[in-house]
Amino acid sequence: MKSYKYFTYAAALGLAGLLTTACSEDILYIPPVANNIADEFYNSETQLNQAVLAIYNGCLSLPENSYWFLAEFRSDNVAADVASVQRDYSDVSNFNTTSQTNQLQATWTDLYEIVYRANILQEKVEPFTFARVEQFKGEARFLRALAYFDLVRYWGAVPIVEKTLGIEEAKQVPRSPVADVYKFIVDDLTFAAANLPASYGTTEKGRATRWAAKALLAKVYLTMYGYPLRQASALPLAKQQLADVYAAGGASTFSVAANFADLFKSANDNKYAVFELQYISGGTGLGNPIPWQQGQVFPTFWSPFTGFQADFTLPPALFGANWPKIDKRKAATLDSVIRNPTTNAITAGRPQLTKFLEKGITGIQNRTDYPNNFPIIRFEDVVLMYAEVLGEETSGPPPAMALTLINLIRKRSGIPEYTAASPEAASRDAFRAAVLKERRYEFIAEGQRWHDLVRTGNAISVMTAFKRSTTGTTATGGANFRQLDEHDLIFPIPLLELRLNPGFWEQNPGYN
Repeated sequence: MKSYKYFTYAAALGLAGLLTTACSEDILYIPPVANNIADEFYNSETQLNQAVLAIYNGCLSLPENSYWFLAEFRSDNVAADVASVQRDYSDVSNFNTTSQTNQLQATWTDLYEIVYRANILQEKVEPFTFARVEQFKGEARFLRALAYFDLVRYWGAVPIVEKTLGIEEAKQVPRSPVADVYKFIVDDLTFAAANLPASYGTTEKGRATRWAAKALLAKVYLTMYGYPLRQASALPLAKQQLADVYAAGGASTFSVAANFADLFKSANDNKYAVFELQYISGGTGLGNPIPWQQGQVFPTFWSPFTGFQADFTLPPALFGANWPKIDKRKAATLDSVIRNPTTNAITAGRPQLTKFLEKGITGIQNRTDYPNNFPIIRFEDVVLMYAEVLGEETSGPPPAMALTLINLIRKRSGIPEYTAASPEAASRDAFRAAVLKERRYEFIAEGQRWHDLVRTGNAISVMTAFKRSTTGTTATGGANFRQLDEHDLIFPIPLLELRLNPGFWEQNPGYN
């Protein structure tokens, strides 16, 4: 598996590198890359496969630039201090972003790079008739939908680009209404679900499957059911997709891991999740940066490289009785105790996220060279979305199947299961809150919490209260923190994008 990941992403790092030969004279006659690389590539199934893998390669920055710096820092899972110097993550966390916040531009660029690569592939594969043509298109459209799902949730109305464009042509693409963007995403995922295989052979695990497309489509429908579209008709559509994926779950496909911590170990890559991004260590630039980004201080017996040590704290809701120790997910997610395995001495450290850190790891070449994959859609996500959908179908207590589903997660986590007599099962509202809470503890540090708060209509109230409860001389918040409003649910369009064609796009309301 590791050799596959190295081959796919190393080969996809740049198409120019694929033209290099062992003969120095041949190298001298390679046409200029800037002028001819696209025209001279895409001439065989092998080359087109490499182009598909290049789209996956474009997704490697998403856990860092999208899920961590934008989604997690925006949520109540972390609280960034008000920095004395410019720190984009602090502005994101404290609702102080502007059109000049560099992190917004970085994430926007990453997402549209995925769109661009997907569009090129679809155009270049069109003349071919080999058996995998539709699969390649399906993979491209799945990954394009994944990018647009983030774009629309972060920025609302965004330009829909479904073909490669020249510079002047690109300047004239308007921002499409949110409903149109979601329709575009649904169309892509519907095509992907119809054309992707249910599974791959051992050497190709990690590619998007039919089930990955259907699971992502279910999440899109569930989001459409919530804020901002509030489309009631989307709920049964989400249910249909979730039922299909749930029925397909099993030991040979994807499943709820018996041990929560096993989900994040490199030895279990592509074993439990429905879809995950592929990383590998070895100093090739293809390692996972998330353990470093989310960490504070790593002793050498945890890792040869310490954490990023960003100025943020973990909130009280993650400690004490709020999240009891009996929940096995807690110890696997965060840590404030550093125990020396040789002397058994304990050092009280700063509470930090260690979910993706395999303590005791060796062999990594630098601080962003961790080998474990990053889950985009876990089977647990499917299970909890399915429970949520079933709970939404009734105005009263949740049906038995909804309790069965949420209890799959709770039983594995070592916490009491819900019964029909539990307060969490007393009404639809009570069950909604229970699912949202369960999702928080299950997916901390995975970029889910902010989006869950927004789509369920809880972001403004939860985040205003969270910021007002955060006090201290260096931390943000306090009783006088401003009341958040609807404009805070999306980010400003990056200034550089607005300057491409001044006056053509309007900035999102409430921003400069």
